Amino acid sequence: MLQDLDQVAARVGQVVQLSRSLMAERQSIATRLELAEKARDSYRDQFQAREDEFKSIMQRLDNHEQEVGEIRAKAEHENVRLKSELESAQQEIARLQIDLAKAQSELAAFREGAMKARDRVEHVLANLPGAVTEGAK
Repeated sequence: MLQDLDQVAARVGQVVQLSRSLMAERQSIATRLELAEKARDSYRDQFQAREDEFKSIMQRLDNHEQEVGEIRAKAEHENVRLKSELESAQQEIARLQIDLAKAQSELAAFREGAMKARDRVEHVLANLPGAVTEGAK
């Protein structure tokens, strides 16, 4: 019977040792689980931050695309307006060039008429009785 008690004591010792080993392993697993949960939470927070950042970037991109569209529309409108102004200015320049050519032609005709009138006046004055000749002054 003493042998049986020794065997039971040895078995109880093994069970106690196994129990301690399991408790230590349980504690180790609990610690690793806690670390894994913290890592998971950290990754979740990082993922959420990145997702929020991505959403913010996408929103800014949408805003920029909208602004670019508005700017492009304004630029196209301004371009059409400026082309219209340019066309009007070119038409005005063409009209003014025609008016200038006409005025220059009229001026040349007036000058020619004035020269002819002066020549006739000089001729009439030269043919008047008692006219002074140019060299006799």
